[in-house]
Amino acid sequence: MSLILLLTACTSLATEVYISRDANGNVIFSDKPGQNSEKHAVKELPSIPAYVPPPSAHQPAKVNEPSFNYTSLSIITPSNGQDIPTGFAGNVEVSGVLSPGLREADTLYLLDNGEVLRQGRQTSFQLTNLSRGEHGLQLVVRDQAGNTIISSNLVTIYVQRASVLNRSGR
Repeated sequence: MSLILLLTACTSLATEVYISRDANGNVIFSDKPGQNSEKHAVKELPSIPAYVPPPSAHQPAKVNEPSFNYTSLSIITPSNGQDIPTGFAGNVEVSGVLSPGLREADTLYLLDNGEVLRQGRQTSFQLTNLSRGEHGLQLVVRDQAGNTIISSNLVTIYVQRASVLNRSGR
């Protein structure tokens, strides 16, 4: 019985809408009847209830990031065993190739006999004023934790510079 009373009360609360036009022909909507107004039948708009996903007993497994591996890293210049003559003042450009390209989180390092000379995001480094003697150059990619991910070939170069002990310059 209370359900019937509730439904009757809801229908009686429905607002009636009236339509009329002003002197310029503009349509006017109102909830009160006016002169020359007509009762407008308001139709219920179709609606779709919001989707509520069913409760799940388990959460879907997270899709793992695809496995990423560098396929190659190598030094292309200078060549292994190359002599850097005295006239170059120990200046050498070291260029490498990394495939695929460097990820945002990783860093490329240039090592000389295991010691870091340069670091960055590029595969080319300009070295200036290297000391005379043998240099073992290598490129390595390291992650944020400092772990080596991939290493290049070891390239040995020989820098020739004038010695203060050899006054003749040979």
